[in-house]
Amino acid sequence: MFFQLSQAEAVQLGDLAPACNARLMSAEQQVLDLSIYRGKVVLLDFWATWCPPCKKSIPFFNALQTEMGVQGLEIIAVNVDEDTQDVYRFLQQIPVNYKVELDPVGDCPEKYQVKAMPSSYFIDKQGKIRNIHLGFRDKDKQI
Repeated sequence: MFFQLSQAEAVQLGDLAPACNARLMSAEQQVLDLSIYRGKVVLLDFWATWCPPCKKSIPFFNALQTEMGVQGLEIIAVNVDEDTQDVYRFLQQIPVNYKVELDPVGDCPEKYQVKAMPSSYFIDKQGKIRNIHLGFRDKDKQI
């Protein structure tokens, strides 16, 4: 599930991170409003259960959240699977220690113009996108 937007609509480095429709796994439908995380650095990660590199990234993000969460890092993973039951089953086998949002209709990846799985957006304390990283490879753990 990848989307094509015009260049004018695409998020750019320095843009404010847009709100999008997603919901926490334990909540009803809501808007993922990253403005509530102002003052924290946010790593917004788009992933899917069918994505092999996504599976490799989860242990790394678990460790990163444990290490850097006390310093204000907030990792938020937006899952894009159409069948949310697949996500629940997946996370029973591979648990995470950070927030997981569900977006089975694809509103969030459309607004962020996601081009690869996984895709990570680094958002600063003012809510601006500072870096976009596509994919996940073992060498990415050293960055």
